[in-house]
Amino acid sequence: MNSDDELRVRVDEISRLLDTVEAINLFRLVIGPCDFGQSVENIYHLSFLVRDGTCSFRVAENGEPLVARCQPCPHEERAKGVKYNQLVMEFDMATWRRAINIFDIRHPFIPHRARRPAGS
Repeated sequence: MNSDDELRVRVDEISRLLDTVEAINLFRLVIGPCDFGQSVENIYHLSFLVRDGTCSFRVAENGEPLVARCQPCPHEERAKGVKYNQLVMEFDMATWRRAINIFDIRHPFIPHRARRPAGS
């Protein structure tokens, strides 16, 4: 599988998982508590859904960052100037550890992926 195919598989997997919940805490969605690298990859894969307008990000009244599946605007609406906003967030190992502790994340929502051997 080439890298474009693998990317599409990962993005589709997150999309399907988001279909199973009304909304989910951003950190509970993307964090793999045993693998910082995959957590970063999960954020990257999620960014494609945000870019395409098929998921949304909001902050709940209690300050919790939530992600939910949504329907993208029709092409006609985008042609009229509807714009999607994205954000850039800092996500380092300290933030990863803090989120695991604050949200008591014990299991990944996005299943852990086995590492492929180098060169494969």
